Amino acid sequence: MGMSVLDIVRKSHYGYYFIIIAAALAALVHVLSKPMLGIGTSQVEINPIVMAFLVYFICGIFFTPLVKKSPKISKVSRRDITFMLLIGITEGAGLITYFYGISTSTAVNASIFSNSEIIFALVIAMLVFKERLHIKECIPFSMIIIGMMIIPIGNDLYQNDFSFSLVTGDLLIIFSGLLYAIDITLCKYLSERFDVKKTVQMVSFTCAAITISIIALFQIPMDIELAQVPNILIMSIAGTGMSTLFFLMGLKLIGAVRTILLYSTTSVFGIIFSGLILAEVVTYTDIISVVLVLSGIFLLRNRLAETESIGPKHKTSTHANHVSFTKKRKTSSVSKWIHNKVAEKVSQVFPNSGIG
Repeated sequence: MGMSVLDIVRKSHYGYYFIIIAAALAALVHVLSKPMLGIGTSQVEINPIVMAFLVYFICGIFFTPLVKKSPKISKVSRRDITFMLLIGITEGAGLITYFYGISTSTAVNASIFSNSEIIFALVIAMLVFKERLHIKECIPFSMIIIGMMIIPIGNDLYQNDFSFSLVTGDLLIIFSGLLYAIDITLCKYLSERFDVKKTVQMVSFTCAAITISIIALFQIPMDIELAQVPNILIMSIAGTGMSTLFFLMGLKLIGAVRTILLYSTTSVFGIIFSGLILAEVVTYTDIISVVLVLSGIFLLRNRLAETESIGPKHKTSTHANHVSFTKKRKTSSVSKWIHNKVAEKVSQVFPNSGIG
């Protein structure tokens, strides 16, 4: 007797494949966006705001057929609209900042920084709920900070005679991670109110409306070569839309902890693609940075999973355009209030760049 598609999807071990595919697709954003945004390339340089509009608009179109089966929204309140605008502003600013950063940085560095919003989300959650890292958690947290920020930026400063102007791109990409972390917190409300696919569609079109308004206001030319269109489509549909779908499918099957660990390999795929596709030099320093980050995430995996339950991860970028998703799980131990009052919800969205 044959096995149906539904039976195949229900097999939990397929969740691992889905997350790995999602991580690999998301890594394409770092690599494909760099030549179109980088200065001094043979292609026409696309303005980062124009690129952000294209990504959001195409992603919104991609999800439109998927929301037809979603539950209908009975009423959209003023609060929903307010949150939508705040998310659109934060999300758009994060992706635009990322694109400006990668235009002067490298795809390798962007890949290393691709997990920065996870750490910023953890910090924000600890500030909001007044939680502290346990002593045993300080070491892996420090490993992530050293590998993701101190080593790459320090190496760039050393290679460029400590000229801070040449690490501006790195700092912008890291700052975009902070904006995404804020976005994660804001998306908690919408992801609880609406179906995830509908949420992604609404946020995408809201961000597209905001970015096209900026383009019209400042009369930014939409200079795009025909040869760049395929890469834009791949980056938007595969690197964003399909990556999000595979991510959500995997999350349903294997849970938050395994999802966080596997999806963090986006940085590994990003570095590999940067070397193979863009011929960027991958140094031992880059490898050490990635090993420290992944090791720190592995050791800090339980705390990160609890953070994801507090604020759904919504990432719509290059780093990749990423999505919010909620799922009931066991009660969280992050705070006594959450332990007593609510059922934990886990969510992970898809993503920068790292625009990880």
